[in-house]
Amino acid sequence: MGSIKDYFSGLGKGVTSLVKGLQVTGKEFVTPKITEKYPDNREDMHIAQRFRATLQFIYDNEGNHKCIACGTCERNCPNGTISIETKMVDTWDGKKKKKLDRYTYDLGSCTFCQLCVQTCPTNALEFSNDFEQAVFTRSKLVKQLNYLPEKPEPKPTPEQIAKFEAEKQAKLEAAKAAAAKKAAAAEAPATIELDEKAKKALAAAEATGDPEKIAKVRAALEKAAKLKAAQAPAAPAAIELDEKAKKALAAAEATGDPEKIAKVKAALEKAAKLKAEKGNA
Repeated sequence: MGSIKDYFSGLGKGVTSLVKGLQVTGKEFVTPKITEKYPDNREDMHIAQRFRATLQFIYDNEGNHKCIACGTCERNCPNGTISIETKMVDTWDGKKKKKLDRYTYDLGSCTFCQLCVQTCPTNALEFSNDFEQAVFTRSKLVKQLNYLPEKPEPKPTPEQIAKFEAEKQAKLEAAKAAAAKKAAAAEAPATIELDEKAKKALAAAEATGDPEKIAKVRAALEKAAKLKAAQAPAAPAAIELDEKAKKALAAAEATGDPEKIAKVKAALEKAAKLKAEKGNA
């Protein structure tokens, strides 16, 4: 009894499933048919404006594009569809300028992600909705987007030339002034610092009012001060301590004992000096 019940239950489920499946077929059977007349209706065929067909440059009415050859689109392309070649040109003011030489786009490997259009800093790119891009060879899918001839650089206006010449002259004068200042500083005699005894002697000579005597006393005092400075012993060179010595000195300084700190510092500097002399020998 149970097997008969299962049989008819399964049969009912199968018929129900068949009816549900035939609903779509039956609906399409009575739906009016629409026949696309492409390519006969190519002229009045509606294509969505946001449809991405192929990448292209945005040219203005004078045949100029906005691409500055920064390479942002080439870096952001996920599969190397874009290839940019640049060149350096000389401008009228003597500067170097990078310009676009060749912009290559491979339609066959493009994923139409539009990252190049979205990241372009000058809005020089766009996707057209011309979907008729079928060709017989893959080589024809590689396109050069800057297909129009390059226009020459615009000539400078008289105002630009005058401004450039003024800036150039100002830079030359500033360089000459700096060179003259440097030469004057090199030629100027070094100032001799007199001690208190020499200053008193010079003041006594100036009190006499005799210019010749004042000049002789000043020259003698400056000469003596110069000789004294030349004979003065040179200041000892700073001793560079290694990491181990620095740690030992830091431990001594942590104790707060000035006498101990001085002894440790003197010993470390002496050891570093001996080590440096042995290394130079």
